[in-house]
This record gives sequence, C-alpha cells and structure tokens, in this order.
Amino acid sequence: MEKPLQVEERGNELFFQLSSTDRRRILSELQKEDLKLHEVARRLEMTATETLRQLQRLTDAGLLYKMADGKYTLTSYANLVLDTSSSIYFFSRFREYFLGHNALLLPCEFRSRLGELSGCELIPTTIETINKVTELIQGAQKRLDTVILGTEAIIEMMRQRSLEGVNIRWLMQESFIPRAPSILRSWKQLPEIRTTPAVLGHIVVTDKAALLTIRRNDGEMSYESFVGTDASFMKWMDGLFIHEWQKAKPWYPQI
Repeated sequence: MEKPLQVEERGNELFFQLSSTDRRRILSELQKEDLKLHEVARRLEMTATETLRQLQRLTDAGLLYKMADGKYTLTSYANLVLDTSSSIYFFSRFREYFLGHNALLLPCEFRSRLGELSGCELIPTTIETINKVTELIQGAQKRLDTVILGTEAIIEMMRQRSLEGVNIRWLMQESFIPRAPSILRSWKQLPEIRTTPAVLGHIVVTDKAALLTIRRNDGEMSYESFVGTDASFMKWMDGLFIHEWQKAKPWYPQI
C-alpha cells in the first residue's frame, strides 16, 4: 500500500502535467485520434524536439502509451482524468460566479458532473435571464419542466402554452402555495404540480433548450443563469429536474 505522502506526490504530479497548456493541447488532440510524433507537432505547430519532450512527460505520467506503429494513444487512466478534470476547468472558467453562488445546493452527483455544462453560456443580468426564460417558454413545443418563482407575466405565458397543448410540470416552492390557487383558477388544463420546502434555484427545461440559476451564498434567488442547447447540457439538466421532481410531493390545488 502506498504511503500518504506518495499518494499526495502522485496527485501533485498529475496537477503539474495538466498545468501545461501544451500538454493539455496534446491530450485534447489525442482524444480525437491516435497520432505519431510528427503529426502532433504539425497540428500544434510545435518543434519536434519540444513535442517529443512533452509526449515523454505524459507517457511517464501514465497518461499516454506509445504503440508499436509509433502512434501515441490515451491510456484508460488519461480518459478518466480528462473526464473528471472537465469539471475543474468549468469551475475555473466561471470562478467569479461560483465565488458568489452556493453550488453545494446541487446534488453531489451533479456537482461532480458540472464539466458536462462546458458548452453553455452564462447570462449575467436579470433582464437578460427573464428574456431568455420568456424565449424558452415560448419556444417549448411538447414539454415545459419548470422550477420557477415566476412573475405574473411568465406564469401567464405558461398558461397560454398549456392551452396550446404543451405538457407542463411545475415544481413549486411551498412558500408560493398561498398564491397558487388564485393564479391557477384561470387555467383550463392544470399543470402537474409538486412542492418542495425550498428550491435550489430556477430550472427551465424544454424540448431543445434549458436554463439554470443557483441561489447566491446569502440564500437569495439569483438571476444570473446558465443556458445551453447541446446534448450534454440537456442531459444534465433533464437529470437534475427529474432528481428534484422525484423527491418532491404531489400537490393538487383546491380551486
């Protein structure tokens, strides 16, 4: 069994390897396909000498393997490292956001997969987020899954989309329940509603796009939002909504 110091040194060595822009670029290229030394050098516009030096470092670190035909390939260990490290790069990309927002509200299994959101964009202002929520609701074709403390205008849009045949699931914070009956009285087709003591933020998931906000560190709702349409982002958001939905309680308004 390795001693704690040896384990720590191995971790430090891994972070050292990933700290190099050139080595990360090499790993990124080799994720796409196996390449020989001169092919790596040409693609990354590096000298053969420098390319060989970096390839050897990565090989010694257990991240690359040189095959009999001279091509370098990622090891299974490297694939695991890259898959995991994508979350770290996502954190660092949006460092200012995560300094002010409580990502620990997200379930552990989703925090560990935040790298899957890499294709999203951050919308930094309240008005832009409200406009994006409006766009998503209006663009929903078959379904609209929401965790939202919406304005009357947004809720009216949801009602209209319900009349147009969009299937709506609304996860509602319990503090909103006293207002809900009067708001829902005009709905001909009630949405499926579940309630929870406190929501982690706003979630909007439609057929092709999704939006997420996370509460600030002081517990207040935030209107800075992550928005995306790519398959990885949508899968993560689908999973998060279902996770929150399944632990909530069904609620049937008396109207």
